[in-house]
Amino acid sequence: MKLVIRGLNKNYGAKVALQDFHAVFENGIYGILGPNGAGKSTLMNILTDNLLRDSGRILCNETEITKMKAQYRKIMGYMPQQQQFFHRKSFYQLHGNTARYG
Repeated sequence: MKLVIRGLNKNYGAKVALQDFHAVFENGIYGILGPNGAGKSTLMNILTDNLLRDSGRILCNETEITKMKAQYRKIMGYMPQQQQFFHRKSFYQLHGNTARYG
């Protein structure tokens, strides 16, 4: 898989979160490092199709990710720092869900 990001921009009102961001990711595991407010979470939410970008292109194997829809989400993996779902469940609720879906 090859993920190409070209000229990605995202603003929250007057706050610039991402400005003309470019990157190329090929098969592998990546870490995004930077200080608080640098745009890491914004980037990941855009890459996982959970947040709309203001402008720019994101291509997966030369196809725009917005055109791929569920097909893209099947191949894109993302492990956020905070897994909110699991903090709200008891051991027994998680165990029951794992047994049911696993």
